[in-house]
Amino acid sequence: MDDGVRIVVEIAESVWQGFRRDLQDVTPAEVAWRPLPEANTIGLIVRHLAIEVGWHRAAIERGDAIPLELTDEHQRQVDLVPLDFEVNLKTLDQAFEAFLAALRVSTLTTLADRTRTAYKEPASPHQLACHPVHHLPRHWGQIRTIRNLYRKTRGEPARFFPTNPSFPSGER
Repeated sequence: MDDGVRIVVEIAESVWQGFRRDLQDVTPAEVAWRPLPEANTIGLIVRHLAIEVGWHRAAIERGDAIPLELTDEHQRQVDLVPLDFEVNLKTLDQAFEAFLAALRVSTLTTLADRTRTAYKEPASPHQLACHPVHHLPRHWGQIRTIRNLYRKTRGEPARFFPTNPSFPSGER
């Protein structure tokens, strides 16, 4: 593996393992719950990630452009993605693992080439590798928050609460 890519791979693998661990025992009720009518559900977030990671996989594997603005054809493809959590999680699993596999065999030069093709606009030469590493943790945090809120609204303790001396102890 190219030493210049190794650290991004390690970070991506770590984030991915944590993300998957925190979804292992999610219930159908949690997947469909939203704290506000306007809020996204865990199911919608996973669907979104499955689509986005699929685009990044195609970009790193084949040099496909990432749709920055949806054409009618892109919109039709997005609309075909079901609102089925299990299907989308499986799709996300496969896409992210394939993205990681392609990233592992990339060099900084090929990554820069694929990034230029993927984004078709000025971007960091390594944006194609960095975007999923930034994007996934943001949604991971949303999912953890939704799961905590779901439990708290049912009188249960929060599932994810830091055990860290910089946070106050006591009632959670």
